[in-house]
Amino acid sequence: MNGDVLTLNTIAIVNGKILTLESTNPESDAVLIEDGIITAVGGSTEIARRCERLGGKVVELGSRVAVPGLHDCHVHMMGTGLTSFGIDMYDCASVQDVLDKVQEADEVYPETKWVFGKRLDESRLKEGRPPTAAELDAVSPHHPVYIIDRGWHYTLVNTRAFELFGLAADTPGARTGADGRPNGRLHDEANAKAKMAFFERQDAAQREAAFRYTAGSAAKKGVTTLHAQEGGSLFADSDIPVLTGISGSLPVRVVLYWATEDHEKVIAAGLRQWGGDILLDGSIGSRTAAFPSPYLDDPSTSGYLLYEDERVRGFILTALQNGLQVAFHAIGQLAVKQALDGLEAALKLCPVQDHRIRIEHFGFPTQSDVERAGRLGAIISTQPSFTYLRGGPGTVYNQRLGDARERAGYPLRRFLDAGIVVGGGSDSDVTPIDPVLGMHAAVNPPYPENAVTRGRPSRCSPSRARRSRSKRTLRAR
Repeated sequence: MNGDVLTLNTIAIVNGKILTLESTNPESDAVLIEDGIITAVGGSTEIARRCERLGGKVVELGSRVAVPGLHDCHVHMMGTGLTSFGIDMYDCASVQDVLDKVQEADEVYPETKWVFGKRLDESRLKEGRPPTAAELDAVSPHHPVYIIDRGWHYTLVNTRAFELFGLAADTPGARTGADGRPNGRLHDEANAKAKMAFFERQDAAQREAAFRYTAGSAAKKGVTTLHAQEGGSLFADSDIPVLTGISGSLPVRVVLYWATEDHEKVIAAGLRQWGGDILLDGSIGSRTAAFPSPYLDDPSTSGYLLYEDERVRGFILTALQNGLQVAFHAIGQLAVKQALDGLEAALKLCPVQDHRIRIEHFGFPTQSDVERAGRLGAIISTQPSFTYLRGGPGTVYNQRLGDARERAGYPLRRFLDAGIVVGGGSDSDVTPIDPVLGMHAAVNPPYPENAVTRGRPSRCSPSRARRSRSKRTLRAR
């Protein structure tokens, strides 16, 4: 057999276009895979013969294109799975549209069922606001109502749900109306408590079904690895054992980030990734992403930070000392600065060469912080579809931030030019798990100066060379 060793899981993909993403051999006709490892790339005839000698299967690609397995670097598997069963509010154009959907559910649901709405986008409602608790009470007298914002940064509840969650008017984040009574809008601590209480009501079978739904949906889009941000204040810590228990039977590989503040839980679970959505600030849609100047369409707020600087530095220092990869949600300029300040200070106390500390989103950094991220070796996990779907003239981002500030958001071109290792994701279900959409969005953003190129550059600048080495190291671990 000319030195070849017979393997039981050998596949040759031949007679097509194989995109290798290698600079020396970017395209080929065929590839040989043995026990899940690519062992040869070359001509179709030779690869097919070798596969046949090994007793493997030859797959004709025909006119199709094969690419390396794709990652979605930021997904909420539980949220994506559970919201597949909720009432979709995204197309609602008015408060009345939302109330009509709630009332319809209230009239047909059994007495014990919650009215669960998803993907509400208040910027699409003509009133520019979501329904109040009183309005929800009027159309759903029989059921508790729980509605999540498209970005998961606030929720809406009626009075019955508010009481079932054990919330009070003075719970931090529970917004009130002019009369001083809770108006049903929950942010921050109140939002976290409500989400956790709601999702804790799901049994293990429902949780497993949600995870399997998300994994199957991702596989259909060509995704082979999901970086899953789960548990903690996002949903519920009881999700973690369910996901780890079934991860080996899913059609995708799962890299689990436990979004808890307690690193000891992460270590005890045998995980290396921590956080993912430790929220340093909020979102543009809810006007809670933190900026030094007010929102254009609401000068009363500029967003806010959720942690003190010392606490963020402590998270990063703990991660460095324990060999963990910690990740933070940071969208607004102040949150990005806080994350980088914490990383810079922690690295001085505990220098780690290949630390891989991640900043999720990294939406509106200054140019100096883009360059600082490159120097510090921060990994940026961002979402090209955010600005593609919500940015540009006249959009919600533009209305909230104004022309200059909005135009500078999510500048992928500047990230790459600074030598930053950049990962792309969907933040599903905020935007769909769809890497082709993500790549299209990266190449065709609302503003051309933020665009990346479709192909690999023929020559690497020093910064790009550093990026290439970092990517190889990241894949190897």
